[in-house]
Amino acid sequence: MASAEIPVRRAPGGARWRASLWDYAAIVGWLAGLTVLGFLVRSVSGPALVSPSPPLGAVDAAALLLTVFPVWLYFTIGEGGRAGAGWGKRRARLRVVDAGGGRASYGRVAVRNAVKLLPWQLAHLAVARLILAVDAPVTVGVTYTLALVIPLVSIVMAWRDPLRRALHDRAAGTRVVQAPGAES
Repeated sequence: MASAEIPVRRAPGGARWRASLWDYAAIVGWLAGLTVLGFLVRSVSGPALVSPSPPLGAVDAAALLLTVFPVWLYFTIGEGGRAGAGWGKRRARLRVVDAGGGRASYGRVAVRNAVKLLPWQLAHLAVARLILAVDAPVTVGVTYTLALVIPLVSIVMAWRDPLRRALHDRAAGTRVVQAPGAES
């Protein structure tokens, strides 16, 4: 079916918030599992496994590879797949589509989720640098401020846009709509 034939209805705001809450529940579960695993590894290996002052690059890589990347992968696989949605959006009867209402490509949803998760990674960088006291306070402050401002700008953009496209949707040429058969 061509994208012009697919009836596309803008996703209601309440459904988007519900979808986000379901997705964040999955993310919190992942992070809780990592925390438990970290405590188990530490209890078995003792403190010698991790040096008292790990290199900053190692801290940055660990934060990216263990937290941000798996979440990016979770969203990208779900939203780029046939359903066009991860667990939260499926539960809220929503899907991510391209600008014409057709299935969004994996490339588009990869960009969408990279932009969406950028503030999270910026916050990791700022907090790690704050804890390790390796960057100037101004650099940490700017990085952390960006981590807070980007989501606010994105929310305002979505609120003001007739199609409710946030920053990450605009960057990727996607939008969130009701799934076919979803009620108003």
